[in-house]
Amino acid sequence: MTPVCHSLDETVSAILRILVREQETSPEGGAEYFFRGEKCNHMHPGCPVLDTAFESFLDREELWMNERKLYEDAMRLNVASFAEDLTMAERVARMQHYGLPTRFADLSENALLSVCFAVGGASDDAEEHAKEDGFVRIIKVSTAKMKSFTSDLITAISHLPLVDCENINPSKKGGLGYLTYEIIRERPGFYGESEEPELGRRLRREIQQVWAFKPIVNNPRLRNQGGVFLAFGCHDGKKPLQPTFSPSDYHNQTAPSYGIGQIGFVRIAAESKRQIRKELRWFGMPEERIYPDLANVCNILKKRYKEKQYHA
Repeated sequence: MTPVCHSLDETVSAILRILVREQETSPEGGAEYFFRGEKCNHMHPGCPVLDTAFESFLDREELWMNERKLYEDAMRLNVASFAEDLTMAERVARMQHYGLPTRFADLSENALLSVCFAVGGASDDAEEHAKEDGFVRIIKVSTAKMKSFTSDLITAISHLPLVDCENINPSKKGGLGYLTYEIIRERPGFYGESEEPELGRRLRREIQQVWAFKPIVNNPRLRNQGGVFLAFGCHDGKKPLQPTFSPSDYHNQTAPSYGIGQIGFVRIAAESKRQIRKELRWFGMPEERIYPDLANVCNILKKRYKEKQYHA
């Protein structure tokens, strides 16, 4: 049973122990470490043990078949919000940070910020999960699985929302033709399978895995959250992947989560969430750092002063 943490000190110490243990058992290097805070056990509500597996929000909400409609409506109804975004990767990253389910999943380079997420942070539904333990995942990412935000592979995964489910078949030769067409509209120099057969075969293989990338930091949320994304590819018909993020699959080149694995997690007691939020503010990590938008900051201040009134 994973020990439960009741203070920021205990939480940080537990994270450090996991990282030090990993460095001692796998000293070869060639990897980076990131963190993911979750305010409850989404896979198994109420369970104190966290599986290594987790999904993109698009899959968790079972909305993957509506991915194109979600993207088009977000653009149609609020196009001005995406005026500074030059690529699909930037647009999808912004949608993810503002709560639209996408095939991206957030990680952070900042362990304290992930603790802030785990204890509720600025989440609208923090009170809904106030009686559930929070968790911080520690994720190891091989440098071979970390792509540039300009890479062909991240570009391809980012463009998946533009193609209908029946037109995506990465297991078949030519099965990414519709996707290639959409990509070329943004990047005329992109090579499809018809121009470069070997590159096409590689793309069809790699799009069926999960990859990591560091996005261009073009908005305050990304900047404050130390954002790193996992980009979930797909199977035929855009069917969701089933990555385990397990230590065994980290070395399995045929696994969707090859090169990306959870090396441990830290559990935070539900009754300690409010106190840890206070301790985080002492160390310069207030909730408003997560979502610095004016409306959200005002809402946080309102809730904070209510806590002072009723929980002094």
